[in-house]
Amino acid sequence: MTGEYRFTELEGVSLESFKELYENTKEKLINFTPLNHNLWLRIFGPTEIPSNITVCLIVGAPKGNEAIVREDNNGNRYIIIDLAQICTYSQDINQLDFIIFDFITHEVAHALVCLKYPYSDNLSKVQLLKQLTFDEGIAHFLSYQEDVLKVDWHTEEMEKRKASAYNKLNYFLEHVDDFSLELMKQTNTGSFWDKFASISGMFAIIEYYEKGGRLSRLLTHGPDLLIEYIIKKS
Repeated sequence: MTGEYRFTELEGVSLESFKELYENTKEKLINFTPLNHNLWLRIFGPTEIPSNITVCLIVGAPKGNEAIVREDNNGNRYIIIDLAQICTYSQDINQLDFIIFDFITHEVAHALVCLKYPYSDNLSKVQLLKQLTFDEGIAHFLSYQEDVLKVDWHTEEMEKRKASAYNKLNYFLEHVDDFSLELMKQTNTGSFWDKFASISGMFAIIEYYEKGGRLSRLLTHGPDLLIEYIIKKS
């Protein structure tokens, strides 16, 4: 309910683990270190967290809201992380660090992509679908795992996931009138491997990189670079 104050008290949270997680997170935010830092540098160059992003480390959010993003009317983003809830996920501080910086890496990557390729109400459905693929693809690529290049992207299961995402994306690029608001939500929400635009973008970046493509060209050439690559590979 609007205006209602909510505070969730969590039991079983180690104060020692909480303090360690807080200090680790604060230090990494001051000296911003995203996941896959070397790949990040090739795409974005050396960057700090943009001035329009505030990371809020809190305690007591409603259960299930351990990591959320909110945006105000001026385009300022707030990455809100409930450290107490995160502490309940594991006793391994390294795993907790990963959970937090997976989320922060993903959201800051979005912000940096949008500085160069902002969303607007003037985008056609095709342009929007291309931009979602590009934006979400970069964010998923950088935050998928601590060392994304060590993943075996060519297992039978991975190839099936890639083909499914590419086919669905290509269908809606060719049948744009079928691309509804509900389907647009499915491009980047819901079950991880069902987010066809996000997953297509991630796989396209991986293929592009494996074939010798320079990550530094991604922001320069934008969404069309990935879309052309996906169409050729489908």
